[in-house]
Amino acid sequence: MDYGILSVIPAVLAIALAILTKNIVVSLVVAVFAGSTILCGWNPITGFLEVTHTHIFAALSEPSNMQALFMMTIISGFIALLTRSGGAGAFTSVVTKKVNSRAKCETGIFLGGLFVWFTDTGNSLIVGPIFESLAEKLRVSREKFSYILDCTTSPICSMVPIIGWGVTTISLIQAELDAASITDVTGMDVFIQGIPFNFYAILTLFMAGLVSVTQWDYGPMLKAQNRAMKTGQTLREGGIPMRSENDNAPQSDKEGKVSTMVIPLVCLLIALFAYLFSKDFLHTQVPGSELRTGIASAFLFATVVLIVLCLKEKLFTFEECVSIYTKGCANAMFMCVVLVLAWSLSSVTSTLDTAGYLIHISSGFLAPGMLPLVMFLIGAVMSFATGTSWGTMGVLMPLGLPVAIDMGASLPLVSAAIVGGGLFGDHCSPISDTTVLASIGASCDHVDHFETQMPYAVTVAVICGIMFLVAGWVNSPIMLAVALVALTVVVFILHKLSVRRLGQVKTPGGQAQTKV
Repeated sequence: MDYGILSVIPAVLAIALAILTKNIVVSLVVAVFAGSTILCGWNPITGFLEVTHTHIFAALSEPSNMQALFMMTIISGFIALLTRSGGAGAFTSVVTKKVNSRAKCETGIFLGGLFVWFTDTGNSLIVGPIFESLAEKLRVSREKFSYILDCTTSPICSMVPIIGWGVTTISLIQAELDAASITDVTGMDVFIQGIPFNFYAILTLFMAGLVSVTQWDYGPMLKAQNRAMKTGQTLREGGIPMRSENDNAPQSDKEGKVSTMVIPLVCLLIALFAYLFSKDFLHTQVPGSELRTGIASAFLFATVVLIVLCLKEKLFTFEECVSIYTKGCANAMFMCVVLVLAWSLSSVTSTLDTAGYLIHISSGFLAPGMLPLVMFLIGAVMSFATGTSWGTMGVLMPLGLPVAIDMGASLPLVSAAIVGGGLFGDHCSPISDTTVLASIGASCDHVDHFETQMPYAVTVAVICGIMFLVAGWVNSPIMLAVALVALTVVVFILHKLSVRRLGQVKTPGGQAQTKV
């Protein structure tokens, strides 16, 4: 059945209600129910019943989704125990002797995110808690914290050919090459050649680093940064953090040691890479299920190491360790609910064929030189409305690449445009799982993260659109250098305009940087 414009109602509802109510759970529930009701012929009773049966249970039946929920739960337990042990606090005390300004802290978060390149879903949950205490002490707003985390998830993963992102993209490209009987180039070749044209990924990473080092914030983000620096409130008053500590959990009365934090994290990385090397990940693709298995196993091993250290240092009894860990796992319930609802909404939009409708209304704009730009714009709208980049690529690659082949357009450029469009929604849509996880990692109010991030994402997207338009006629990697320069200039101008309007609070005393 063709639902036409009705197919976009659930996505529009979710986004609009999230902005208006600042309650992501309510927004998602209403959106899923509305979509289910439309699918059931406007029968609200049947629609209500189908929400659980057809969409929520369907989301939970996906092995990858259940694996992600399990990962989040055990990671939350590990984080809770690590925090209560005092190791994170001791780490912060040591690091602040060198990292003594907000700019350095934000740069550290950025570099930490780049290091965790092997997972987009686990990135924020690994990096966020490590820098949380430091960011709080140096008055980095939760909004800025979550933005940096979000920028170093999917954007960097989209350019790595040996993990899920790259493998999926390459397979989609290869399928179209095979269908067109093209043998002189492979999916891997097209993917690698397309990296310099993956403007959205590269510019997003560049911008995160730029605003971290220079502090050239603007718009709502500058307002949030000013609030944090002036008042010490890193979280907006009334904001609901996506992750919180359990105040009833035991707290060690002994001073924590840096080793209590560092040793488990080192063991975590050793265990993870040992597992990946056992799967020969440098030469063969590692399936997503295997990667998630490696991450989960590494965190469980690190938890055992952390418990042993807590017992050795007499920080807690074994019973207290178990209590803290289980309470930490319980704290993951809210994030799990949000993710399940986001997946359910994705199921609804898929059944309504929201993506198909968006493609249909945009199909008349296709032209050879315009093809990269059109693919990027369609992908951006689709991914923002559905919250899925992989779904967007799964739809657009079989549509865009055959057109590119027929027109003689650049396959690396067109495929990069499709990936970039998918990344836009994955990066900033409030119903995207990586956007949700960035809010969780930074313990930020999700709607605040969305609202402050959007101007940055749109800035990057506009420049990307211009670059894809020009590159459609001038197919040269030099466009990347032009894009980087253009983005730097635009961000500087927007920063200066925002400072004129909002001012800029640098420290409580008006000094150039915060000293600790």
